[in-house]
Amino acid sequence: MFKNILTIVAMILVITVVGSVLLDQFPTLQPIWNEFKEVVGSFYESSKVKYGVLTTVIFIVGIGILFASSTIK
Repeated sequence: MFKNILTIVAMILVITVVGSVLLDQFPTLQPIWNEFKEVVGSFYESSKVKYGVLTTVIFIVGIGILFASSTIK
Protein backbone atom coordinates (compact mmCIF):
# COMPACT_ATOMS: atom_id res chain seq x y z
CA MET A 1 0.00 0.00 0.00
CA PHE A 2 2.75 2.42 0.96
CA LYS A 3 4.67 1.52 -2.19
CA ASN A 4 1.64 2.37 -4.35
CA ILE A 5 1.19 5.75 -2.66
CA LEU A 6 4.89 6.50 -3.05
CA THR A 7 4.70 5.56 -6.74
CA ILE A 8 1.74 7.87 -7.29
CA VAL A 9 3.53 10.77 -5.60
CA ALA A 10 6.67 10.08 -7.67
CA MET A 11 4.68 10.03 -10.91
CA ILE A 12 3.00 13.34 -10.03
CA LEU A 13 6.46 14.80 -9.41
CA VAL A 14 7.74 13.47 -12.75
CA ILE A 15 4.74 14.86 -14.62
CA THR A 16 5.25 18.24 -12.94
CA VAL A 17 8.95 18.39 -13.79
CA VAL A 18 8.45 17.25 -17.38
CA GLY A 19 5.63 19.75 -17.85
CA SER A 20 7.75 22.55 -16.45
CA VAL A 21 10.66 21.68 -18.74
CA LEU A 22 8.36 21.49 -21.77
CA LEU A 23 6.83 24.89 -21.04
CA ASP A 24 10.31 26.38 -20.53
CA GLN A 25 11.71 24.91 -23.74
CA PHE A 26 8.65 25.61 -25.89
CA PRO A 27 7.17 28.95 -24.80
CA THR A 28 4.63 28.83 -27.63
CA LEU A 29 2.83 26.07 -25.70
CA GLN A 30 1.99 28.49 -22.89
CA PRO A 31 -1.27 29.81 -24.48
CA ILE A 32 -2.40 26.26 -25.24
CA TRP A 33 -1.68 25.21 -21.66
CA ASN A 34 -3.61 28.21 -20.30
CA GLU A 35 -6.58 27.39 -22.53
CA PHE A 36 -6.48 23.75 -21.37
CA LYS A 37 -6.49 24.83 -17.71
CA GLU A 38 -9.43 27.14 -18.40
CA VAL A 39 -11.44 24.38 -20.10
CA VAL A 40 -10.73 21.87 -17.32
CA GLY A 41 -11.61 24.44 -14.68
CA SER A 42 -14.91 25.33 -16.32
CA PHE A 43 -15.74 21.63 -16.76
CA TYR A 44 -15.02 21.05 -13.07
CA GLU A 45 -17.16 23.99 -11.99
CA SER A 46 -20.11 23.00 -14.21
CA SER A 47 -19.84 19.40 -13.04
CA LYS A 48 -19.83 20.57 -9.42
CA VAL A 49 -22.99 22.57 -9.99
CA LYS A 50 -24.79 19.80 -11.88
CA TYR A 51 -23.74 16.70 -9.88
CA GLY A 52 -22.32 17.98 -6.58
CA VAL A 53 -18.85 17.88 -5.09
CA LEU A 54 -18.77 14.21 -4.04
CA THR A 55 -19.98 12.92 -7.39
CA THR A 56 -17.50 15.15 -9.22
CA VAL A 57 -14.61 13.85 -7.11
CA ILE A 58 -15.73 10.26 -7.71
CA PHE A 59 -15.94 11.04 -11.43
CA ILE A 60 -12.37 12.41 -11.44
CA VAL A 61 -11.06 9.40 -9.50
CA GLY A 62 -12.88 7.09 -11.91
CA ILE A 63 -11.28 8.75 -14.91
CA GLY A 64 -7.89 8.43 -13.24
CA ILE A 65 -8.44 4.72 -12.54
CA LEU A 66 -9.67 4.18 -16.10
CA PHE A 67 -6.60 5.91 -17.52
CA ALA A 68 -4.21 4.06 -15.20
CA SER A 69 -5.70 0.66 -15.91
CA SER A 70 -5.74 1.19 -19.67
CA THR A 71 -1.99 1.86 -19.85
CA ILE A 72 -0.98 -1.35 -18.05
CA LYS A 73 -0.05 -4.09 -20.49
